[in-house]
Amino acid sequence: MKKTWLSLICILFAGFCAGYFSPGLAAERQIDLRALLAKKVPILLVFGSNCCPSCQYSKPILDDLAKVYSGKAIVTGVDVAVDKDLARDFKIRLAPTQVFLTPDGKEFFRKEGNLQREETIQVFNKMGVAPAPQARAPISVPATPVVMSVPGNSAIPQPKNNQERNPGFLTDDLQWRSM
Repeated sequence: MKKTWLSLICILFAGFCAGYFSPGLAAERQIDLRALLAKKVPILLVFGSNCCPSCQYSKPILDDLAKVYSGKAIVTGVDVAVDKDLARDFKIRLAPTQVFLTPDGKEFFRKEGNLQREETIQVFNKMGVAPAPQARAPISVPATPVVMSVPGNSAIPQPKNNQERNPGFLTDDLQWRSM
């Protein structure tokens, strides 16, 4: 009886840990490539995984590129654990892998490993895709004046010596003796 309860507790704990350490894995969606191709814009598919440090590093860059190219191109991530068939169709061997597709679905460029933001923009430029025009936010002027202080020229009184800055520590004028 004890072995049964211990086994049950171990199974429940393992299930909890699996759900806790892979957040959002079950919530990930599968990519419908046909629906993306129907939009007739270039597509960047980034194949990666939740447990891949390089993939996590590139996620903020991809989110930014998705905003920059909104309406002009589609930038989306593909979890290889969720979209196993799509990863198999594209013969993905390494995560992350970036695959650029033309509007008609042909592979234009592929890179295994991280692709930096500037390199991604260069590939989109070669495909003839320019970033979407961004609306500029008005420059805000602070209501109170900003006072910049330069060390030694500050309105705040500065300590005169090291003893005032760090009471209880050694002063600068202490001579070290060799023994």
